[in-house]
Amino acid sequence: MTPEDAASFEQTLELGKEIAAGLSDHDVLGRWMAHHISDLIIRAESAPEAEADDIRRETVAAVLELWNHRSALPMPNPPLDAFEPVFRALERLSEPQDPWGFYRMFPSGHEPGQDDMVAVPLLRNALVLEDAVRRVVREIVVFAEREAADKEAKWLKLSEHLEADEQRAARDAVLELARTLATYTGDADVEPAVEAGHSKLITTLLRAETQLAEVRRVLEAHLSKTSSEGEPGAPA
Repeated sequence: MTPEDAASFEQTLELGKEIAAGLSDHDVLGRWMAHHISDLIIRAESAPEAEADDIRRETVAAVLELWNHRSALPMPNPPLDAFEPVFRALERLSEPQDPWGFYRMFPSGHEPGQDDMVAVPLLRNALVLEDAVRRVVREIVVFAEREAADKEAKWLKLSEHLEADEQRAARDAVLELARTLATYTGDADVEPAVEAGHSKLITTLLRAETQLAEVRRVLEAHLSKTSSEGEPGAPA
């Protein structure tokens, strides 16, 4: 066994030990799986050199099989489970976000254009709000990924020697999402929130609050004008 193979084997054993330790002891299958993996690991660590290769291969295969089906393991919190909500958000947010594309209030190809917004100025305010919400949601999702990565740091470390899979690529995917959405929202020169951290999220929220206050002012003025025009004796 080469030094690289030995290091990978040891890392896989550590991964197996953590999985076995996390399996529910209140579940029959969980207890059996924990016992089976623990037994394989003990045998792999103590096997004579002449017999080691076969038991090591069997142990590694068993650990990787559990890892590849980790979401179904009888554990209170399966490995990398915290990334699942992030991926659900990614499915919604990773598409190009053209104007009016976030809420999809209008059929594709029939979104209001500049002439429509000149004729009905409130449409422009609606678009401003949509853009503000899009920015806030983007930053929250990226910040959520950061929290998920912190929560799953143990599993990310234990599995870093394995080939990347969908969940373990979450951080790269979210960073790419941040860059992609920055392009569509005019922030292409801004670093992703996963690097800027909490302050970027707060700044985005404050900006959204300012935009919301301005839209509210415009709407109140519009409603006041409409109400006055509807009163008896008002100029036609």
